[in-house]
Amino acid sequence: MRQYYLWLNALRELGINKKMELIRKFGDPKQVYINLNKAMTRKLVEDGFFKESTADEIDAARRDDWFKNYENVLQAEEIEYITPLDEDYPERLLMLYDAPLALFYKGDISLLKDNYTVGVIGSRRPTGYGRIVAKGLAGKLAENGVTVISGMAAGIDSVAHKAALDAAGRTIAVLGSGVNHCYPRENFPLYENIIECGLVISEFGPEVPPLGINFPLRNRIISGLSEGVLVIEAALRSGTLITVDSALEQGRTVYAVPGRVGDPLSEGTNNLIRNGAILVTKAEDIIEDIIGHMEEKPVKAEKKGGNESLTEKEQKIYDCLSLMPVFIDDLIRKTGETVTVVISALYSMEKKGYITQETTGYYAKKMSI
Repeated sequence: MRQYYLWLNALRELGINKKMELIRKFGDPKQVYINLNKAMTRKLVEDGFFKESTADEIDAARRDDWFKNYENVLQAEEIEYITPLDEDYPERLLMLYDAPLALFYKGDISLLKDNYTVGVIGSRRPTGYGRIVAKGLAGKLAENGVTVISGMAAGIDSVAHKAALDAAGRTIAVLGSGVNHCYPRENFPLYENIIECGLVISEFGPEVPPLGINFPLRNRIISGLSEGVLVIEAALRSGTLITVDSALEQGRTVYAVPGRVGDPLSEGTNNLIRNGAILVTKAEDIIEDIIGHMEEKPVKAEKKGGNESLTEKEQKIYDCLSLMPVFIDDLIRKTGETVTVVISALYSMEKKGYITQETTGYYAKKMSI
């Protein structure tokens, strides 16, 4: 039966709602495959159920060698998959009316069974403040055993995944393409790291490239896998709010970080808070809400290194930093220290966990949240 879920899932001309209607009409994906002969597809076109191009796609895919050929592609790409029939399929998604018919993956599939999960989403072009907050919150959540889920997009998504990995925590990336496609391309090192230490999943097969139409669809999976969704910087009209809509439809809790008055990237989050989202200023706001009342607590991640004390030189340089990134040349000028001393101190403080390098040459105090 699994192969018929795979077959129905692969039909790109049919949306998930139409696929679910066919399952309800015929009983299960196998019966859908059996009944969708040429006569039936033409009748459904006449009835206005789907288009002529959809019937053509179904006719072309409805052949005995389709299953073997598709499995060969998956094997060549080293891609595994699960369906709602499999034990590894997450219960949270099973409860959705538009649950994915298949989930393709690379990495550790056991993460789909994690009880404590938070989707972290936000702008693809965040401010420095947004990056710092996302890194601090996602890292702290991961340290406390909460699995961080996002879409591996540029901006807040990428920062959240990296922070979870840096904290030796667990993270899941939900893609808007096949799991053999890394998008954006500059995220390839992150993509490989998540496969090695976390999980990359998608409902789209390996033949599907990154397409704009796919991203709203994948957003329902991000929220569907999550106990709650945290929003960090979003405009009033943004793709981020599509995920929020999915979360609300699915009965998930929405958390939002307040932003600066007058900043367009704060209008979306501030409006969410105005309309009932839980205001978040520290990770404990989420941790206490999600796991505070649970008897069984999540296993905390083993933190890399510890906060060793600063040397005199390091403290002097640290005092010249703030939560907003400072360029290394400015630190050299302010402290009066040599280039070698400043670089050495910055490297040491970053390793100790006191500071973070947001972009090359720009350093900021690590936010304690």
